[in-house]
Amino acid sequence: MSRNFDPPLPTAQVPRPPMQAWVDERTRVAVGRNTNIAGKLIFQEPVRIEGKFRGEVSSVELLVVTAEASIEGKIRAPRLLILGEVRGDVLGAAQVVLGPAARVNGRIQTSSLTICEGARFDGEVLMKDARAEADAASSRRIVPN
Repeated sequence: MSRNFDPPLPTAQVPRPPMQAWVDERTRVAVGRNTNIAGKLIFQEPVRIEGKFRGEVSSVELLVVTAEASIEGKIRAPRLLILGEVRGDVLGAAQVVLGPAARVNGRIQTSSLTICEGARFDGEVLMKDARAEADAASSRRIVPN
C-alpha cells in the first residue's frame, strides 16, 4: 500500500555566524594566558587575547577574545569575536560575534552583530552601515584649493 505524504514545509534558513571559522583562523597570541597588561596595543594582523588587558587594543584584521580572557577599555577591529569578557566600548567594527559564554558590558558600534545563545550583554548597540559611514567621512574631508 502506497501512502501519500505531504512534502516537508520549507524552513527558514538561519545564517550561521562566522564564529567557528574565526576560531579556526590563524591568529597570533598577543596577550598570553596568566598575563596582565595595561596600555595601548596596535596590530596589523589577526590576533588573539588570552589573558587580561586594560587599555586600548586595535587590529586591522580579526581580534579574538578567548574564553579565559578579559579586556577593559576600547576595542577597534573590523572583525571581533568575543568568547570571554569585555568591559568597555567596541568601536567601528564591521562584524561582532558574541560567543555562547561571552560577557560584555559596554557600547558596541558595528554594522553586523551576532549574539549566540548563552551570551550576556549589558549595554548599548549602535548599528552603523560601514559603507555609509565611509561615504560620510569622505564627504567631510577638506579639499585644499
